[in-house]
Amino acid sequence: MNIEESIRKIVTEELDKRQSQGDIVPLEEFCRTKGISRVTVWRAERSGKLKLTRIGTKVFVNKSQFSIS
Repeated sequence: MNIEESIRKIVTEELDKRQSQGDIVPLEEFCRTKGISRVTVWRAERSGKLKLTRIGTKVFVNKSQFSIS
């Protein structure tokens, strides 16, 4: 197993662990379930109302802290 495969395995395991806790959801799923656009999420992040979690190139939302007014 090369280094790239090892890193992918570790990241995949970490994502599975976090998603099983129900804390974070992928950005696309979050936007779809809440009926909002990605632009709305980016604006909320920029204004400090929302903190996104980035793991590699993937973006996740901690759904318990989401509140846009």
